[in-house]
Parts: sequence; structure tokens; C-alpha cells
Amino acid sequence: MGNSDSKLSFQRAVEQLGTPGPVEAGDVAVWDQLCQESLSSIEDVFSLLPAEEIRKLREDSHANLSTLCYKVVEKFSQSVESSCRTSAEQQTVLNSCRLLTRLIPYIFEDPDWCSFFWSKPEPGMKEGADQTPLANSLLLAISDLLFCPEFTVSSSGNKSRDEVDELINLDSCEYIWEKGVGFAQTPSQAPQHHSNRMELLRLLLTCFSESIYL
Repeated sequence: MGNSDSKLSFQRAVEQLGTPGPVEAGDVAVWDQLCQESLSSIEDVFSLLPAEEIRKLREDSHANLSTLCYKVVEKFSQSVESSCRTSAEQQTVLNSCRLLTRLIPYIFEDPDWCSFFWSKPEPGMKEGADQTPLANSLLLAISDLLFCPEFTVSSSGNKSRDEVDELINLDSCEYIWEKGVGFAQTPSQAPQHHSNRMELLRLLLTCFSESIYL
């Protein structure tokens, strides 16, 4: 029942993006519905966000598509800043991954949008926002999240998740996927960590696949 409600909320938020007129960047409810609803898999996102809906959004509501991309990348950055410690934050990252994995190919296929991710944030998006291109923020966040304790790797030694250093400052060969040069001990493995890595790597591959969609 809960999953059905989540799908319905997601679908309503998508429909709202396609209505005439821009959805304000400050309309937190809409963006949270898209990123924080508990959709169980990427298949859910693909079925609830069909190709024709994305193309219609790109052509008729381009401001909303642009704001959506900025807000989703902002969710990634916020998760890194908070070290992605809670299950709610981790769910937001997974749904943000799935959403961008679905959207990016349709951005790449349009010549008018091809430089979008390397553009600077639009004026008025956020007071005091830095001018880092969207792609740069996204790739840095993915890189950090791929080695996030208790999300994509196991915590080291006897430290609990809350005792681990801030994710953005984490620099240790102890937080790795497999043993290798410089670290001979096999890290403990968890199926959920493998699943989360796969979601992030799928998005990373999508980001690097622009030539497929030209």
C-alpha cells in the first residue's frame, strides 16, 4: 500500500512539472516528492516517467526540467555535506540517482541542451550559490558517495557510523571495495552496499554516455 502511495505522489509531482508556468525552486514539497518518495527500484522510475513525458517536459516546460536537474544535484551535494548518515538520506540519494539516470539521456539527445550540465547555475536559483557547473558538483558528489561508510562500504574497525569522519574529508584506504595494493585485508561485504554502488555506477555511466544519444 505504501509503495502504491509513493508511486501516486511521484506521478502527481511529475504532472505538476508539466503544467503551464514554472514551479518555483523554493516549492520544497514538489522536489521532495520526486526525490524522497520510497520507490523500490529504477524500474519504477522508468515506468512512471515515460520517454514522451520527458520530451514534453523538455520542449514545453524547459524551466521546470532545468530546475528539477539543479534540485536533484543539490540533493546529492546536501547528502555529502551531511555524510549521508541516515536511511532517509540514503533513500534520497538512491531516488535522485534513478531520476537523473532516466532524465540525462533525453537531455543529451537535444543539441540545445547538450551543454546544460556544464553551464553555471541560473540567476535566482539560490541566494549566494556558488558558480560551479552542475556536472562538476554531480561528479564530485558521486565520487564521495561511492566510498560512503554504511552506504557503499563498511565502517572501519570498531567505529560506529556516527564516529566516522565527515564524508567530504574522508581519506583512507580502509574504506575500499576490495583488497589490493596498500591494503591486504578483505573488507567486509554487504549485499545492500553492492546494490547502492550499482545505482551510483549506473548514473556515472549514463553521465559518460553522451555520444550514444547524439
